[in-house]
Amino acid sequence: VVHLWVEGVWELIMAAMLAFVLIKVTGVDREVIEKWLYVIITLALVTGLIGTGHHYFWIGTPEYWQWWGSIFSALEPIPFFAMTVFAFNMVNRRRREHPNQAAVLWALGTGVMAFLGAGVWGFLHTLAPVNFYTHGSQI
Repeated sequence: VVHLWVEGVWELIMAAMLAFVLIKVTGVDREVIEKWLYVIITLALVTGLIGTGHHYFWIGTPEYWQWWGSIFSALEPIPFFAMTVFAFNMVNRRRREHPNQAAVLWALGTGVMAFLGAGVWGFLHTLAPVNFYTHGSQI
C-alpha cells in the first residue's frame, strides 16, 4: 500500500506542483510543460506500479515477481531524472526573469533532490539479490 501511494500519488503530486511553479516563474507555454508532465507521469506510473512487484515475493507469490519488480524498480529513477532535466530545461527556456529566485531555486532543487533521494537511494536496495537481504531486516 505504501509503495503504491508513493509511486501512484506522491510522485505525481510532486510533478504537478513542480509544473505549476515552473509555469508561474518561467513564462514557458503551458502546453510545453504539460507535454513534459505527461511523459513524467507515464514513466512514474509504469515503473512504479510494476515495480511494486519486488514486494510480492514476501507475501508468497512466485519468485518471478521479485525479478519483474526489481527490474521495473530499477527503472524508477528515470522519471525523477526526467523531472530534473525538465526543471533545468524550463528555467533555461524561460521568457522572463521572475523576481522570486527562491521559487526558481526550489523548482531546480526539487528535481535534483528527488532524483538523489528517491531515485538513487531507492535504487540502491531495489535489485533482487540486494533486496533479498535488506527488505525484511530494515538495513
